[in-house]
Amino acid sequence: MKKLLAKIAVVSLTLSLLGAPSYAAAKSIELKLSHATPRSSTWHQGAEKFASIIKEKTSAKYDIKIYPSDELSGGNQVAGIELLQTGVTDIHMQDALVWSAIAKKSILPCFPWLLPTYKDVDAAMRGEGGKAMKKVINEVGVVCLAIGENGYRQVVNNRNPIQKPADMKGLKIRVPGSNVHVNLLKYIGADPITMNQSEVYTSLQQGTIDACENTIDLLFTQNTLEVVKFISLWNYSYDPIYFSVSTELWERLSAEEKKIFQEAATEAMAYQVKVTREKDLQLRKRLGEYKVKVVSELSPEGLQAFKKAVAPIYKDYKKEFGEEIFKQFGYKF
Repeated sequence: MKKLLAKIAVVSLTLSLLGAPSYAAAKSIELKLSHATPRSSTWHQGAEKFASIIKEKTSAKYDIKIYPSDELSGGNQVAGIELLQTGVTDIHMQDALVWSAIAKKSILPCFPWLLPTYKDVDAAMRGEGGKAMKKVINEVGVVCLAIGENGYRQVVNNRNPIQKPADMKGLKIRVPGSNVHVNLLKYIGADPITMNQSEVYTSLQQGTIDACENTIDLLFTQNTLEVVKFISLWNYSYDPIYFSVSTELWERLSAEEKKIFQEAATEAMAYQVKVTREKDLQLRKRLGEYKVKVVSELSPEGLQAFKKAVAPIYKDYKKEFGEEIFKQFGYKF
């Protein structure tokens, strides 16, 4: 009788273990999440949100360690993407400008005044445009789960207020390493110069360059407003963030885990977009803390003049990118 009861106890214990939640792991699996900005950025807030959701939904089976400022690639942003492609990094956040060095078409949302308002952004990125961009990212060997927001890029300079194309003629302006941005600024009449972001502050201070462009968040974070005289809030280029995981990680996940990761990424990036827009509004109100003259928006005439000046950039890329992908963002030739 005692032997029978012992056997029943063993069977009961086995069944209870089989029926236990699948995420009750003795030791967490550490995953690396890398992104390009400081801990003070809204990118980091989005990363923390994702890590928190994953920890909760998987009962701490996965513990995500966040590496800001592309620490894993020594600050080299393109190399940061390559680490994701090879599976060294499990999860990565990077904006379209940097991604375009590897997946050319990922730059498309950044085309000049293509998405001039948040209403335009939301319609495109939540619809066919966003689907197209995820596909573009997936084609280079990773899995794009969601899209966040770096924001609108504004222009600062030390020469004159910028309200029309003529105000930019000959302006030595630092731009990120994007051929699209280099070419469109040439059409406006500026003199675009590519350089590392780490050199911008000193270059503006010493007069090596007259101007640069970036999001308000990063203009504050990187202290650029300390060394410029003018800022124009012209919303000329919208910059999304692609939140992706390595193919190696994705293939290791169960169907249930894939669903959790997908939902967590969607929720985290929706949160990141929300806090980014809130911060943008707050920082606009703080521009008065610096000795900069502000052009708060372009006049209708100035905006149309800029759009006319940069229109050739669309024709330049129509053949390379294909007309269909522009249509998915509402642009008609």
